[in-house]
Amino acid sequence: MDNFTWTVEQIRTAEAALMAKERYPDELMQSAAQAVAEAAHMMLARLPRPADTAVGTVGTVGTVGAAEPAPARVLVLAGPGGNGGDGLYAGAELARDGHRVDAYLTAGTAHRPALKAFTSAGGRVVDEPEAAWTYQLAIDAITGIGGRAGLDEDLRELVEDLALPTLQVLSVDVPSGIEADTGAGGDLHVSADVTVTFGGWRRAHALHPACGEQLLADASAAGLSLTEQFRSMSDNGELGGTLMVFAHRATGVDRAALPWPAVFTTLEPARVGSVEPSPEQDKYTGGVVGIYAGSEDYPGAAVLCAAAAVNATPGMVRYAGPQALEVVRAHPEVVATRTLQDAGRVQAWVFGPGAGEDTADALRWVLEQDVPVLIDATGLTLLTQHEELRRLAAARQAPTVLTPHDGEFARLRKAVGLAQRSRLEETAALAAELNCTVVRKGRATIVAPPSARVAEYAYAVDAGNSWAATPGSGDVLAGLIGARVARATAGEDRRDLPDLYQAAVVEAIVEAVTIHAAAAKLAARTEYGEATAPAGRIASFVREATALLTRRER
Repeated sequence: MDNFTWTVEQIRTAEAALMAKERYPDELMQSAAQAVAEAAHMMLARLPRPADTAVGTVGTVGTVGAAEPAPARVLVLAGPGGNGGDGLYAGAELARDGHRVDAYLTAGTAHRPALKAFTSAGGRVVDEPEAAWTYQLAIDAITGIGGRAGLDEDLRELVEDLALPTLQVLSVDVPSGIEADTGAGGDLHVSADVTVTFGGWRRAHALHPACGEQLLADASAAGLSLTEQFRSMSDNGELGGTLMVFAHRATGVDRAALPWPAVFTTLEPARVGSVEPSPEQDKYTGGVVGIYAGSEDYPGAAVLCAAAAVNATPGMVRYAGPQALEVVRAHPEVVATRTLQDAGRVQAWVFGPGAGEDTADALRWVLEQDVPVLIDATGLTLLTQHEELRRLAAARQAPTVLTPHDGEFARLRKAVGLAQRSRLEETAALAAELNCTVVRKGRATIVAPPSARVAEYAYAVDAGNSWAATPGSGDVLAGLIGARVARATAGEDRRDLPDLYQAAVVEAIVEAVTIHAAAAKLAARTEYGEATAPAGRIASFVREATALLTRRER
């Protein structure tokens, strides 16, 4: 359950169980505030220091051995509830350690015991924050998990000031204005460099990039651990009937020079299984993927899709379509034909990247095959336009995977007649409606299987970077997913174990999404720093990303 996310209702239930046993008021809150202060110390330690600054160690919070920066100026943005209390107690810790800490009460009031502790420690309550450039760190403790999407307009100037490049932002639980259960952000919200939370992950941590780098710490009361309370709820089946969401972060911040202390857990990449062939496998049994992509107008889509598939697994890649010659010129490993009927046997099909819009009959043929089918780009447009194709996709026994970006998703949702909801909710709804696994692409990618077949769950993968936001990147992802799905389902008996078969497809998708994000990050690296990551370069780094993530698995 390390990557499981908890709903606000579940979090409140777990916290209430510990607060009922507190030995003194705010014991749990003060424990959480210790973690906030610890994270704040580490963020300040990362900042450049004047050459003449004396170097010591962090005292109160206990980061032994970490370099202590010069006393910093810190701003606590405290709301009226428990989240504001967390921020004020943390501010008190920082003030006791010698930092100059101001607190601005965004609602004009705050949790009284925390406010008293803050001022007693030397913290200063201000009527208005000073200029943002005078602070090195801001602790965002305005709303927390109880907040709705978006903040009130009267906070706009304050929130916009937090975007100053020289100011680090640490959010408590979730950035203010980001809804914890859906990741919705509204028109105005805080964007954090780091978000620290307690006991268990919130859904928003993988659903919205405003959370920045995600940290998880424990909190306790009366010797009882909040983390253990969550684990007990899971073991006892106290999760309710809500959708279960598992979270991953594909790439993280390079912290080799200054790692987070052991009290923190970071959101990790998905586990990626090895693609090394077994002694019994050959080119026909290790996952053969078929690709129908490209057209006279978009020949590159076929090449990019095939490139990713070739680099994804040792299995054979078959191509069928109008760009057979170009694909083979670029990748002689590919077995290419011009027609689907001549392609030969495959264990999964990828249909649609850059294909012509007159390919409805070709999509119909692919959907009639008894293997997993991934539909992308033009294929999604055809589904939007043809109700018959949607019915055919929904009726399939073999898994069907749709990979829309947000614009394509909106058109599909309208064609099906689903209401607009949060990004997570409507993705799960479309998966159920079309009996397909929906891969909602973006910086935060949602993978939602059809709930009619398996337990109601979904994955959210924060890419950790945005270098994949480039033309052709989706073609690369389609080929990568298709190849890993073919490998994952090669030899599976879906007649006897349909749920396990579907689960293998979903696992392969999450692996592929993670590899794609890591490949984009690697592709952006140069000896001078990060630069552009064209889609062709992303495809060429699929092998390195796979090796990197597989090594982590070991």
